[in-house]
Amino acid sequence: MNPRKPDFILCIPLVCLITLGLVMVRSASGFQSLALYKDPNAIFTKQLVALIVGLFGLLVLAKIPHDFYRRPAILYFAVIVVIGLLIGVKFQPVANGAQRWYYIGSFGFQPSDLAKVVLIIFTAAFSARVKGPQGPAFPWTQRLVPIIGLLTVFSILILWQPDFGTTVILIFIVGVMLFLGGLPFRFLALGGLLLLPLVIGLVVTEGYRMKRILDFSDKKEHYQITQSKIALGAGGLTGVGLGEGKQKLHYLPEAHTDFIFATIGEELGFIGSSFVLLMYLWFFSRGFVVMSRVESGYSQLLGMGLLVLLLTQALINISVTLDLFPNKGLTLPFLSAGGTSLMICLACCGILLNISRYQVGDNRMAT
Repeated sequence: MNPRKPDFILCIPLVCLITLGLVMVRSASGFQSLALYKDPNAIFTKQLVALIVGLFGLLVLAKIPHDFYRRPAILYFAVIVVIGLLIGVKFQPVANGAQRWYYIGSFGFQPSDLAKVVLIIFTAAFSARVKGPQGPAFPWTQRLVPIIGLLTVFSILILWQPDFGTTVILIFIVGVMLFLGGLPFRFLALGGLLLLPLVIGLVVTEGYRMKRILDFSDKKEHYQITQSKIALGAGGLTGVGLGEGKQKLHYLPEAHTDFIFATIGEELGFIGSSFVLLMYLWFFSRGFVVMSRVESGYSQLLGMGLLVLLLTQALINISVTLDLFPNKGLTLPFLSAGGTSLMICLACCGILLNISRYQVGDNRMAT
């Protein structure tokens, strides 16, 4: 059976979010852009370029059969490239106390974003690994060793930057994928218990991590969170009007990136914020339904892993804005300014659209 057309229903909320994101980046970044680059359109222009490149990548990836990524030569090459990038980033300039970015002129690239996608593909490929075309699955012990091994390598290199939050997200996503892949919950629970002392140790030994968690648990509001709440409160039901927000005028730091949801709440009000949440709900619910209709174990796990990645980032970002989660510094998928984030998110969507072509009844890519 030939592949179907991509699930275009999935594209509707995606287009809505991308369009709103572009509008809000222009609205939220003008003042900051003028201060940094002497051009009110500089950040918007970079976002537009990233969007064009990202959409091109989406269209290409939507055409490439996703089975291609689990070919050993392709998969191991991608792993080697990511490891090289994660090591090389330690030779880049320090920014905000960490070395997480490569810079080419005014454009930045964060290799840990690419590491998330490669690890998801790797986990899906090995979780669904079978003995021969129609054979039984390899024992979990044989499938877990390479997955845990790569997770450990990526985690160590990302902690070296340092980036504790991304490491926790990687572990969480792999855990969810292993559970969806059929790994008994008792093994996941045991793994979580073994990791707990290590996580606590990493938090306690770094003062800023401990302070961030204690401040959140004690509900001590930082300046950024306070300004975020002011922005959301000022918006009311319908907002102060597009482009009329005041918090972006150097009151709310990162108003066009990490806290763009607060800017949306201020300028478009509760109605605008609700629209964003509705579009995310539509996108993720449709995505999970489509992935559940795919017969291939590898395809299902790959799609679910990418959706969990995007969903996790969206939930954490919005929760931070609402003071429901400690500040992590994650962008809001499809909405925040940030070329690397936008292009990686669109690449994920390209793969998801390709997977959607192999829904129930198409055995061409069954494991």
